[in-house]
Formats: sequence, C-alpha cells, structure tokens
Amino acid sequence: MYSAVVTWYLKPGCLTEAEAALTKLADAVFQNEQDTWGYLVHSGAAGSVPPSTPDTIVFVEIYKDQAAFMAHVNGPAFQGFLKQYGDLFISAPGSKGPFFLVQNMDRIEGFVRPMAAEPTSTQN
Repeated sequence: MYSAVVTWYLKPGCLTEAEAALTKLADAVFQNEQDTWGYLVHSGAAGSVPPSTPDTIVFVEIYKDQAAFMAHVNGPAFQGFLKQYGDLFISAPGSKGPFFLVQNMDRIEGFVRPMAAEPTSTQN
C-alpha cells in the first residue's frame, strides 16, 4: 500500500470553480483507476489549528502501491485536470504548474468505514 497527503492552495476567488472541477476529478479517478483505493478531497475548515482556509485543498490518497500512485499522477484523469484547471491553483515561483506539498505516509493502523469510502455523490 502507498498513501499520501497532498496539499494544494487555490488562488483567491476560485473555490466554486475548483470544487466543481475537483468533484469531476474524484469521479474520474473512482471510475477509471481501480488501483487507487482511496481518494478523498477536502477543503480547509474554520477552527483548525494551525488555521486553514477554504482555499486550502487537502487530498488523502491511498494506492495499491507506488506504481499505482505514479499511474495516477501520469494518467489521463490527473493530467487532464492539470491542463484544464491547474491555473486555479497558486504556482511556485518560476513554475507553470500548481504548487503542492506531498507527504508520503506509512500506515500504522486505522480504518475507513464503508460509508466514508462511497463517492460523495452517492451519499445521502
């Protein structure tokens, strides 16, 4: 298993468009990447310490292995998302693409209840 926590930062005023785009991305990953075992997209919430804002986007990702992670990063869903929506995110100085932080994680223990693993669009 290969897990990662990835943080992106939206440009001001882009949240609504980004949420719609991220929903499409998550659906495409769910439908087409069977070795992506978990793909949860969050925005920052009030009351967190240290503070975050809705413009902070955090992905919690779980893959079968590192090869599945690389297949996602280089695959059509993610690459198409970058091409179409990458400009919604803050770029690193001198970079054309979004700035993001990737933390690879080794799972110690834990679980995901089935209702949390369902795509948001199917939850009541």
